[in-house]
Amino acid sequence: MAAFVLCSCDKADYEPVLPDKAVLTVDHMGAYSSQMGDDENEVQGTLFQTRWTLDWERQGSGWLVERRLDSLNARGYHKNSMPNELEKKANLNIALDSNGIPYQITGYDSLPALLSRIDQSDTYRQQLLQSSDTLKFQATLRDIFRLQRLLPKGVLKSGTPLNVQEINLHLETVKLDSAMYQQERPRQHLECLEYDAYYHRTDSLPLLVEQFFFSSSKHRAWKHSLWDPGQVDGIWHFSVERTTGLPCFESLSEIGHLVLKDTAQKTEQPITLYRYEEDLYSR
Repeated sequence: MAAFVLCSCDKADYEPVLPDKAVLTVDHMGAYSSQMGDDENEVQGTLFQTRWTLDWERQGSGWLVERRLDSLNARGYHKNSMPNELEKKANLNIALDSNGIPYQITGYDSLPALLSRIDQSDTYRQQLLQSSDTLKFQATLRDIFRLQRLLPKGVLKSGTPLNVQEINLHLETVKLDSAMYQQERPRQHLECLEYDAYYHRTDSLPLLVEQFFFSSSKHRAWKHSLWDPGQVDGIWHFSVERTTGLPCFESLSEIGHLVLKDTAQKTEQPITLYRYEEDLYSR
């Protein structure tokens, strides 16, 4: 007689233990695009493909993570001037505390000097340099490590909302509206747990607007426009290994809505700006 075993596939037991040593290869893609009004055609802006290595090793009660660049390829208008992509060229040493949160990050210091030499429109140069601020990038990286540890330990049930009040007290660059544990899912032959974090912010997105102007001849007619900040909606998707808590996959999707104002013609044009990034981790 065949025996049937009931499986609680909608539940997962999460008690991660960070390993003393691990080497991860990260394949990254960053894609930026835009859309004008009701036009169904999305215009591709800039595309980045990057690979680097993360070398984790325990040091005292914490860990040292060395991030080293293997390759970076890009095409499109902002291939030489998208700060959150070019920062991946920097080799980093990241010291983590006993909870796996960075307390010291070295290696960003050369990035502002690199970006200041880029042939960039004076209109956007100041914004470019502000976006390459070392302290801002370090804060963003700390937030990523914090969000990688958002899942509570214990038994997780699929489709369960996550409490974001506590982590919002510590996040420096974003505040979450909500978060949801999705399900257990295999990735790269690993047992991984998937969850989403939702947020919004108000932003003028000047670099993405510049890309909108110059990635299409039809868009160029609006390059002298003014605009006010608009709402940006974001979804940060995380996938972490069930036994270690190390990342399996991450993606970031942002959609920004702005209205361009042509002061000479007294006309307005709504635009939509898209940002997508993903990181695939392999052991």
